[in-house]
Amino acid sequence: MKVLEARGIGKSYGPRTVLRDVDLALSSGEIVGLIGPNGAGKTTLLRILLGLVRPSRGRVALFAPRGAVEHFGGAHTLPPHVPVRTWTRLVSLGEASCDDRRPIRALSRGSRQLLGLSTVLARSCLALVLLDEPWEGLDPDGARWLSETLIRRKSEGCAFLLSSHRLHDLAGLCERYAFLTDGRIVIRGACEVAPGRVSGDDLLRAFDRIRVSP
Repeated sequence: MKVLEARGIGKSYGPRTVLRDVDLALSSGEIVGLIGPNGAGKTTLLRILLGLVRPSRGRVALFAPRGAVEHFGGAHTLPPHVPVRTWTRLVSLGEASCDDRRPIRALSRGSRQLLGLSTVLARSCLALVLLDEPWEGLDPDGARWLSETLIRRKSEGCAFLLSSHRLHDLAGLCERYAFLTDGRIVIRGACEVAPGRVSGDDLLRAFDRIRVSP
């Protein structure tokens, strides 16, 4: 079942065009990786899909209830003065508990990242989750927890769009990969990127081919 569809998305800031005619759709129970260099427009695209930024052109349709759509943009987006236990209760809608009374600013960067991810992903009603650099700052145990949690929630029917520079973490996790370059998206299925299990090197080679193709 389709949970999101974007058609002809364009975004310009004055004379600078960030996105050009972007088409993207996500269905229940799939993980799509969003790959591109810094400044390619990945975060802008995520914000447009969430309705936080208005596109200059095109349309976005959500087929999941708003309450079943979540986003996490990184540790820096958490409110520093809010106690950890309050944030956990509010964001997870009471489905996760924590007794930590410290303000979020007292946590290390990696712990803040893990807090944001764990509270969002604890919600049982999720249909679509958009994550911006989700592995950033995580230690090996945290990175493994995240990958395993994504696979589990995918098996429960949740769809994910993951924007990340950590190609080795995306590799083998996604059914499709959306490569963003020069404001345009080129989508490749995992089987088009490489036969068998996709590696980080496979993703890098695929992106290099796309960037030099006419």
